[in-house]
Amino acid sequence: MKRILLFLSLLLSLPSLFAQTADVKTVLYFLPFFGDEYGMYNEYNIKSSVDIDNEPIFSLVSFWEGAQMALDEYEKSYHRINVIVKDVTYDNDKLIRIMEDEELMSRVDLIIGPFFASQFEIAANYAKTYQIPIVNPFTSKRGILEENEYVYKVQSSTETVAEMVKNRWVDHGDETEIFFWTERGADIPALQRCETYFSQMDIPYQFMLEGDKYSLKSRLGDGKRQLVMAFLPTEAMAIARMRNLGIENSFPNTTFVVPEEWLEIDALEVDYLNKLNVHLFSDYFVNMDDDRTLLFISDFIEKYNTPPDLKRFSFQGYDITKYFVELMLHDFDASQVQFSPIAMKFNFVKTENGGYENHGLFLLQLKDYKIQSAE
Repeated sequence: MKRILLFLSLLLSLPSLFAQTADVKTVLYFLPFFGDEYGMYNEYNIKSSVDIDNEPIFSLVSFWEGAQMALDEYEKSYHRINVIVKDVTYDNDKLIRIMEDEELMSRVDLIIGPFFASQFEIAANYAKTYQIPIVNPFTSKRGILEENEYVYKVQSSTETVAEMVKNRWVDHGDETEIFFWTERGADIPALQRCETYFSQMDIPYQFMLEGDKYSLKSRLGDGKRQLVMAFLPTEAMAIARMRNLGIENSFPNTTFVVPEEWLEIDALEVDYLNKLNVHLFSDYFVNMDDDRTLLFISDFIEKYNTPPDLKRFSFQGYDITKYFVELMLHDFDASQVQFSPIAMKFNFVKTENGGYENHGLFLLQLKDYKIQSAE
């Protein structure tokens, strides 16, 4: 109930969050709070934090809670931060009215959001006109960076994964055989982008195609160091193949790089994966043994009576807000930012004739039934 009251107080105060002061920096958030749907939910159906998160109007409340934790850290500092929060979902006309308010936008130094693709495209075009840096927290699409040097894309892309594979397994001269494991004729964009990157970098690779009886087991476990990047098109195929490999368990020199979402497949038993050398790349990782992480969790619980949740973007809300406020305070000179995120990595690289893409990724492994850092 405390979270509900805090959220409702935010909705009521949205128009008044902007204070009229001169020597300040101003952050504008476009968050999909679905405030127009407030009257459509029944508070008596909410019995727990899970129930809150399942309500559309609370779907990203955890991101904002994390963001507030970061903003709270500036209350007693000499930095003066104004915060404007606008509830923007799918209403393009509402977004355009906000962006065309020149008196408002003239005071904005940083925009975070919108979170939906078509609305972000609209806001990014206006941000370019106003020359205001704008942050997209969650898309992996690189198209938003084209011809717009004010866009920051926080999520990494497949090309970043391919680059990290190169740095980890190719550049060190380990003579690792690289395989793309897929189905013949499968149309998988991530595979196509990896193949393009490897070809451009002159990195040798081979295909292991489902349906070719000489393609999989006969080419693994021969004593050579091998890396298998999995691009299987269906969950059923992933479940069956990884189970068979786990049962055989005879590939000590083979590393399997699997999509992160495979770990969310209920039928893919961890027992079989744990027998293999399974790695994955992720934009997020929380080290629960880190003292700073534990302190953040404690402070979050004290403030909201519920723990932060990586899947509900609590940690991301904190990290993204803290990093970009620091970047804003240092005139967008990343070399001057002294901030260590809790659950993310920030390494922004400017694209040619475009914006900035984050190349910060975690390399993780499944070991002893736990997801651990492999770096």
